Amino acid sequence: MNRSNLQRDPFYGYEQDAKMCARFISHFFSCPEVLPQPPPNLMFSPPTTPPSLTHFIAYALHRTRLHPSVLSLALALLHRLKARFPAARGSSGHRLFLSSYMIASKVICDDTYSHKSWAVVGQGMFAVREVKQMEREMCSYLEWQLHMPQQEFEEKLRNTYSHPPP
Repeated sequence: MNRSNLQRDPFYGYEQDAKMCARFISHFFSCPEVLPQPPPNLMFSPPTTPPSLTHFIAYALHRTRLHPSVLSLALALLHRLKARFPAARGSSGHRLFLSSYMIASKVICDDTYSHKSWAVVGQGMFAVREVKQMEREMCSYLEWQLHMPQQEFEEKLRNTYSHPPP
């Protein structure tokens, strides 16, 4: 896909992956695809409409250009989180995705992005301090069990990709 097509593509060439991830997160955690509009604040400029979860994920994949294994591990970590807390529901799939994707990148990649860079990937929806807090909370909920043995990882991939949520 050439540069001019990417500028017109709201999914930056990641539509299929972004839609699959958004369905996975929305299904597992009962998260809305679109966040409610924030209330107006008379002291600041009008709030911008948050991107849909699918567009948020597509932008993160485009902006980071990380290896596909990072996305797979992020989904596997979310699967592990849901297994630990079956009744867990999420008010923001955006938070769940960003924190799991950030952690997966730190597990897999030698050279990782800073929290400030992850705030940029989050399209300004989260301050740097929130990004740090999201990472700490996710690691805590996972009891810092971030490594995934190859056999477990491959099994989760087979289950995730062969039986995607509706």
